[in-house]
Amino acid sequence: MTSAWQRVVQGIRADHRSGASALLADALEAGRLFLIATRRSPPRRLAADLARFTRRLTASQPSMAPFLTLANALWLSVDETPGALTWNRVHEALVGYADAVDRGLLGTIRNGARLVQRGSLVLTYSHSTVVRLALRCAMAAGRRFEVVCSESRPMGEGVALARRLAHLGITTHLTTDAALAGWMDRVDLVLVGADAVLSGGVVNKVGTEPLLRAARRAKVPSYVLADRSKWLPEGLAEFWRSCDEASGEITRLCRPNLRVENRYFDCSSPGLLSGLVWEGGTAQPTDLRRRLATLGTSNSLILLLRGRGATRLDA
Repeated sequence: MTSAWQRVVQGIRADHRSGASALLADALEAGRLFLIATRRSPPRRLAADLARFTRRLTASQPSMAPFLTLANALWLSVDETPGALTWNRVHEALVGYADAVDRGLLGTIRNGARLVQRGSLVLTYSHSTVVRLALRCAMAAGRRFEVVCSESRPMGEGVALARRLAHLGITTHLTTDAALAGWMDRVDLVLVGADAVLSGGVVNKVGTEPLLRAARRAKVPSYVLADRSKWLPEGLAEFWRSCDEASGEITRLCRPNLRVENRYFDCSSPGLLSGLVWEGGTAQPTDLRRRLATLGTSNSLILLLRGRGATRLDA
């Protein structure tokens, strides 16, 4: 029988509209339900269950970093107590990670809101929860500005963003994806979110990279808003994956010589950015690799994801 946490993870896997921050809230709920289900498990069984939870969670959205960083936090508690894994340790790790996510999201929103000036035209792309909340925060501070965004094919999450911004009272211009770059000679600021931050670049909705290039040519300041739940150290970067999505999201047309390419993400060089906004302030692109190198990585998790650790279970 499918357990409660497994049903939540299945929902995460099936969600092709929500961003990483929104889906992380579901992942934390799955973690809570996992802890309820394993409250009485002996250490050996708990380790096996945690391995199964980790494999299913990280495979649910392999292009989104927070599922790896959540797993990393849990398995660091295993590294700290080798041979003596306890439920309390895992519980403390989950609570600590969730608290850090809340603080990180709030800090990133506040720092991002400070970039939005009165009377400016802000360009954004796709639907980033942290960008939307930063815009709301800027408006709540009394600044009036306008936003331009696009539909964000194939799932149309940009339309949902435009609807929510307009409901807040923010004048919002909704256009097609192909037309968005044409606004660069009018906008004052580009704000986008991220699904993963790697030493080699920032992962976001496919099409972000050419937009950032257009912004650089137009000399428009461009920032990525990403708290540390999105940051992947080198040890975990090898498990990040960009996957092919269902061709039917683009077209139902089937022909022998037709190949439908549907990928959700691209990776932008840090050099295209004016800065990376996080809970600690604004990081310079040239400093990104050093900051990522300071993050702890669980050796147990690396071995598990490589297929050499814990008890081998079907994922």
